[in-house]
Amino acid sequence: MIPQHWLIEAIGYCAAAANIFVFVSNTMIPLRLAAILANALFAAYFYLKGYLPLFALNAFMVPINVFRLRQMRRLISDVRQATQAANDGEFDYEWLRPYMKPLTLSEGFTLYRKGDLSEDAFILVRGEIFLIEPEVTLKPGAFFGEMGLFTEENRRTASAVAISDVDLLCVRYDALLELAAQSPQFGFYLMKLMMRRMQQNVELARAGGGHPAHIEGAP
Repeated sequence: MIPQHWLIEAIGYCAAAANIFVFVSNTMIPLRLAAILANALFAAYFYLKGYLPLFALNAFMVPINVFRLRQMRRLISDVRQATQAANDGEFDYEWLRPYMKPLTLSEGFTLYRKGDLSEDAFILVRGEIFLIEPEVTLKPGAFFGEMGLFTEENRRTASAVAISDVDLLCVRYDALLELAAQSPQFGFYLMKLMMRRMQQNVELARAGGGHPAHIEGAP
C-alpha cells in the first residue's frame, strides 16, 4: 500500500511536470491542455496539503483554460471555414454592410485607373464591372479592389469601368484592416483571396490575354 503522503507528493510532481510542458509548448492547443491538467493536479495537491488559497487559485484557473481552449478550437474551425469560403468564392459579406457605404455608378464610369492611389475596396451589388488590364468582368457578389492594400504605395493593379449601371458597397482600407484584426476569420479570408487573385493573374498572363473572363472577383 502506497503511503498517503507519497501519493500526494506524486500528484505534486505530476503537476510540476505538466506545468513545465506549458512553458515549453510551441502551439496553443497542447499548451491549454497541459495548463488544464497542471491546474487540476495543483488544485488537488494544494487541497490535500491544506493550502486553500493556492487550491482556490488553481481550481479557478481550470474553467478559464477550458474556456480559452474552446475559443482556440472555434478559431481554428472558423479559419478552416474561411479557407473553404475563399476557395469557393462564397464568403458571406452581409456582416460587413454596417461598415460600408453605398455607391452608384452610371454605365461607362471609370471607378479607378491602374496606378491610382487606392484607399477603398468594393462589393458589387448590382450590374457589371470590367477590369481592363486582365480583361475580367465582375458579377454581383464580387469583392474587389482589395489588392491595392497589399501593393507598394497602395496603387491600383488594374483599371475598373462600369459596363452597366452599377450599385456598389465601399469600405475604406483602415476599416478593412480593423475588421481583419478583430476577426481572424475575415483576415485569413483576405489572405486566401489575395493568393487566389495572384494565381488568376499568373494564369491570365500565361494565356496571353485571350477572351475576357467572367469571374466572381478580381484584383
